[in-house]
Amino acid sequence: MMPEFRAISLDDEPPPFLGSWSHIYCTVLVYLGLVIFTLYIVTRIFSY
Repeated sequence: MMPEFRAISLDDEPPPFLGSWSHIYCTVLVYLGLVIFTLYIVTRIFSY
């Protein structure tokens, strides 16, 4: 006899930090923007 599998209910749980998923998305976007800007500045400094 096959074991019975139950569907796992995935509720939209809040993330463990920053309180909401939109805060995490904004934080990641700001972080990536800073990384891109920093690499742009480093490239401009060392391209001469």
